[in-house]
Amino acid sequence: MIDRLNELLAFAAERAPFQRERLSGLPLGSLEDLSRVPACDKDDLLADQAAHPPYGTNLTEPLERFTHVHQTSGTSGATLRILSTDADWAWWRRCWGATLEACGVGAGDRVALAYSFGPYILFWASYEGVLERGARVIPLGGMDSVQRLLAIREYAATTLLATPTYALHLAQVAGQQGLYDALASVQRIVCAGEPGASIAATRERIEAGWDARCFDHAGLTEVGAFTYPCAEHGGLHLREDEFIVELLEPKSCRAVADGEPGELVVTALGRRGFPVIRYRTGDMGAREAGGCPAGHAGGWLPRGILGRTDDMVVIRGMNVFPSAIEQLLRESDGVGEFRITFYNEPSAMDEVKVEVELADALIARAIQARMRQRLGLRVRIVPIKPGILVTQTGKAQRVVDLRP
Repeated sequence: MIDRLNELLAFAAERAPFQRERLSGLPLGSLEDLSRVPACDKDDLLADQAAHPPYGTNLTEPLERFTHVHQTSGTSGATLRILSTDADWAWWRRCWGATLEACGVGAGDRVALAYSFGPYILFWASYEGVLERGARVIPLGGMDSVQRLLAIREYAATTLLATPTYALHLAQVAGQQGLYDALASVQRIVCAGEPGASIAATRERIEAGWDARCFDHAGLTEVGAFTYPCAEHGGLHLREDEFIVELLEPKSCRAVADGEPGELVVTALGRRGFPVIRYRTGDMGAREAGGCPAGHAGGWLPRGILGRTDDMVVIRGMNVFPSAIEQLLRESDGVGEFRITFYNEPSAMDEVKVEVELADALIARAIQARMRQRLGLRVRIVPIKPGILVTQTGKAQRVVDLRP
C-alpha cells in the first residue's frame, strides 16, 4: 500500500500544480506519515478553479486526455467541475461494481435507476457499475413517479437505485395510486446520494414499504465510491484496497479513537487524472473497534454516514445530527414529511423545533418525550396536517438554521 501511495504522490507532485504546492518530503516512510500532507476540501478546489478557470490546476494530463466531465456544488453554490480520463472512469466503474456485488447484484438482475440524469456523477457511475456486474440497466430519467413505477412493473426490475428519501416516496405513491404490484419484483434497494439508509428506522421503513432488502452506500464526485454495504450487519465498510480513509476531529484534524465520530478524510489511490489526496469529505462516521463481526475486510462504520460536518449543530452544549432526530421520528407510525428548525429567542438558549406531518396529532407528545430521553434535549414537536410540507424526492433539504 505504501508503495502505491508513494507512486501516486510522486506522479501528482510532478504533474499537477495544485498538488505540487501541497506535497513535500517524498517518499513517505509509512502510511502514518501521510498526516504530514495538508488536507484539502471542496473550497480549496473551487478557489483553484476560480483562479484558473474553468478546470483549475489539479490535472495530471492534457485536457484532450479527459473524456468525462461531471460537476457538484460548493457550499456557496459555485460549480465544481471534475474531469476523468478513460482510466479514471474504468476505475469508477470497478468501484461501483464492487459496491453492487456486495448488495448481491449480478448477471440476470434488472436494475432500475430512479434518477433524473444530469451532470452529476452518481447517475452515470451507478449506470456503469450495473454494466460491470453484467446486469441489465433500466434508466428512469425524465419520468415522474407513476411512470417510474409502471416501468419497474413492466420490466420486472429486481433492484432499485435511489436516494432513501425517494425510495420512501415511491412506496408511498404506489399505495396512493394502487400500484403495489409494481413493487413485487424488487428484491433490493441500493441507496445513495444522502445519509439515511443506515438510519435503522429509515431502513426499516424502506424495507417494509418494498418488502425488500435495503443497502446503504457512500461516495463523492470528488473522491469515488469509497464504501460498500455490510449485508450481514448493516452499516458501511471502507474500501481500503482502493482508498486510504482517516477519521479526524473536524476542528483539530487529529485522529479520533474507535467509536468516536470523525470526519472521513480520503485519499483515492486509483484516481490519477484528477488526484484526490487527503480530501476532507465533510461526511462524519464512527469506526467500530475490532471490525465487522462477519469478518469483512475494511474498517466498519456500523451506523454508516452519521451526517455532514456542516449539518452537526451544538445545542446547549450537545452535538446534534439531524439524522439522530430522523431516527427517532421514523420509529413512530404515521409520520410523514418533517422540517427541523434550529433557532433562539433574544437572550435565550438555542432551541430545536420539529414540524412533522402526523396522521394522529396525539403521538406528538410521545415523540417529544422520546427525544428528551434519547437525545438529552428538549425538542419541541409541532404536529401539522399531512400535505402541508413540500414532499422531498431528491436529496432531502429538511433542516433550517435560524440562529445568528
